[in-house]
Amino acid sequence: MNGCFQIQINEQGVSLLLSPPIGGGVMPSVAEIREYLNTIGVPYDALAINSALNALGEDEVAVFLTPGKIEPVDEKCVVRVALDKMTAAVCLYPPSAGGHSIGKPQIMDQLGIQGIRYGIDETAIDALLEDRQYCTDVIVARGQIQTAGKDASIRYFFDTNNDSRPELKEDGSVDFFKLNTLHHCTQGQVLAEITPEVKGQDGIDVFGAVSPAREVHKAVFSYGKNLEVSPDGLQLLSMVDGHTKLIDGTVFVSDVYTVEDVSTATGNIEYHGNVEVRGNVCENFSIRTDGDVFVKGVVEGAVIEAGGDIVIARGMHGQNKGNLKAGGNVIAKFISAAAVEADGFVEAEQIVNARVVAGSSVNVEAGKGLITGGKVIAQCAINVKNAGSPMGAATILEVGGDPEMKQRLMELQKSVGEKSKSAAQMKKVVEDTARKIKSGMKLLPEQLKHARTLQTTLESLQAQVQQELKEIEKLDRLLKGNDNAHIDVRGTMYQGVSVAISGSVMNIKNEYTFCRLIKKGADVVSTNL
Repeated sequence: MNGCFQIQINEQGVSLLLSPPIGGGVMPSVAEIREYLNTIGVPYDALAINSALNALGEDEVAVFLTPGKIEPVDEKCVVRVALDKMTAAVCLYPPSAGGHSIGKPQIMDQLGIQGIRYGIDETAIDALLEDRQYCTDVIVARGQIQTAGKDASIRYFFDTNNDSRPELKEDGSVDFFKLNTLHHCTQGQVLAEITPEVKGQDGIDVFGAVSPAREVHKAVFSYGKNLEVSPDGLQLLSMVDGHTKLIDGTVFVSDVYTVEDVSTATGNIEYHGNVEVRGNVCENFSIRTDGDVFVKGVVEGAVIEAGGDIVIARGMHGQNKGNLKAGGNVIAKFISAAAVEADGFVEAEQIVNARVVAGSSVNVEAGKGLITGGKVIAQCAINVKNAGSPMGAATILEVGGDPEMKQRLMELQKSVGEKSKSAAQMKKVVEDTARKIKSGMKLLPEQLKHARTLQTTLESLQAQVQQELKEIEKLDRLLKGNDNAHIDVRGTMYQGVSVAISGSVMNIKNEYTFCRLIKKGADVVSTNL
């Protein structure tokens, strides 16, 4: 039980009776006592009260205030609102002898005067009046705490990994027919399902002010042809037997367009879906599709553009005019005198006099595992058995580096720093204003309006910082490969090869065997595998 104080009136004058706390309770502060005495208009000596409080033991102590006589003091009620405005408490101060006690109507009136209109607990008020606890804050109103909602999500019932690679056999060769790059589906199969969003609960403070819960995001399917949504909008189903793939959040299902050869018999092919060529793609012909391309024979001086993977079982004779461009991966037995570009990886047993660019890695380890002549570029890694030739064929190998991405990362880091600094300054002002309000300081309407505007601006700035931090995290992941960019040589790298790693260049003048080339400082160095 808290300690308390009470006005005593007798023939000698007015005194303040201090009663010590019991069982771990606390004693009212000098500031609280002074505020009460100022309210009832009784003169006092603050130093005397402070000294009495400091010397208070287990017995009551009376502090003489004034020799004058006053009218009996009634029981008083003070309403205190928490800084977050989510609770309001009532504190009762005892009457003097002859003073009147207050009832529930007086407490309700005081709450109304203070603007408290939500979450009033009349049961708590009744209990307080039945068993009065003086100089003790008793919560009599509670706001409704804001609860966070949950965004909708999409669950996919197929393998969404598009980074499939061919199986490497024990003898070192590659089984180009066992790729597992297609994810088969059947008519009526559920490919994805939405878990609906859950709305949050608005917050309401004791003044009745509403703090809207964060708006939750719904989820909708993004899909191509051969797909339909269930009547309840929660399931995505295939309308055909085919193959499914997830590309940039969009589900695609396609059946396969099959031809024997791409030649004069077919002309150029443009198709929305997968294309399978059982024979060859002849010189000067082209295949363009938003799906995958599978060629069981040879590609000769042709152009193939695919939104997905390109797989060529017997390889490509580019004849210095052939071109492969894939939104996924490129897999071929060999690549010769051709230009190849893949957003994913490039896999081959030989790359000869070709220009190859891969968004992730270039892997030339099976069979002869040879890269000779031309230029090979990969974002993360080049894995090769032999590079160059004993005759010193000019060969360029390059990994790492994305100046635009790095520039964006630096801009975001600078922006986050500046906004965080501004947010910290705003937060200090907001917290200072809150302390002034709590202490009872009267603020001008303009000051209160400025504080509310500043709070809104602060919340917006904090949200921007969080969004930019997410983008920074994403860029860090994408650039992680640059930090670890390397070239692995599992056989021999010959004189005449030029190596570039994240902007640093080394021209090979002596043979290197079974090594990893990395960037260390400003130089390219060789380490053991």
